[in-house]
Amino acid sequence: PPSLSTELHLHRSALSAYMSLLIACLPLGLATAPRAPPSPLAMATMAPPLARVAMSASAVNLDAAAVDAAAAAAVLPPTPKTNAVSRKVFGITFALLTALVVTGIYPLVISATIYSKLFDNERRRANDYVVQWWARTTLTLFGAKVALEGQENLPPPGEAVMYVPNHCSFLDIFSLSGFLPRRFKYISKIEILRIPLVGWAMGFAKHIALARTDRKSQLKTLKEAVETLKAGNSLVTFPEGTRSKDGVLGSFKKGPFTMAARAGVRIVPISVVGTHVFGTGALPIAIPRGVRIIVHPPLDAPVAKQEDESMAAARAAVLSGLPAAMRPAEA
Repeated sequence: PPSLSTELHLHRSALSAYMSLLIACLPLGLATAPRAPPSPLAMATMAPPLARVAMSASAVNLDAAAVDAAAAAAVLPPTPKTNAVSRKVFGITFALLTALVVTGIYPLVISATIYSKLFDNERRRANDYVVQWWARTTLTLFGAKVALEGQENLPPPGEAVMYVPNHCSFLDIFSLSGFLPRRFKYISKIEILRIPLVGWAMGFAKHIALARTDRKSQLKTLKEAVETLKAGNSLVTFPEGTRSKDGVLGSFKKGPFTMAARAGVRIVPISVVGTHVFGTGALPIAIPRGVRIIVHPPLDAPVAKQEDESMAAARAAVLSGLPAAMRPAEA
């Protein structure tokens, strides 16, 4: 009908006029809206060519300072309010939960071991999946909260690498095993592999035992580590050599970097934040919540006889992800 056609024409005209007015006003709104100051790198790109080099160098320094400031401003998880009774209750609960879960999945452990011996004896990948499931299930049932950051920095799943995290709690192993989405082995104290059920499962998965006071064992561990890396297995090695009692990062030892150099694999630094707040002994004193795993960009494989450079770079990367309370005084 003519009346409907006329009405539609009027609506289209009104809409067209409104859009024209909006487009005309947009530059004015953009011009008057407050703008964030340009970043140092942006200023460098807008600067004249002669000034650009100096400004770019300054921008890099400022960006590095910003990273340090952000890490220093990061905070640990809140310290849990505990007493002697609550600490004992949480510790016993975690121990029972760990034993219950590992006992329940032991048919899977045995099945994975038989399968791996027959078809995948070098890597034992099926065992790795069982270990991950056990660790994640235990922490989840306990109510733990673990956040993974920097997942984009993880190497491809099929690449063997050396992961080098800081170490300040037995919860580091549970957190990394359960929430780092890659398969890997640990170089662990021989005492841990002797723990019934748990240690046996790690042995079935071909984790590597180390007797730290035995020089012969150390050489055997070095040889086994290089062989397992060349076979396609990633390794997690704590380069501090022991747990930090207060969470503060210690000095790194060269062993993991020598292993990586001989096997020709990359180094992946990892910052583990907050596990020590919930216990540095054999059992947790509270439910761990607010734990963070920060994966840093991989470093090239160390050059033989020049491992110190990779060791320093890896420690600097780990340090960059730690809050001030976990940084040593010299940092």
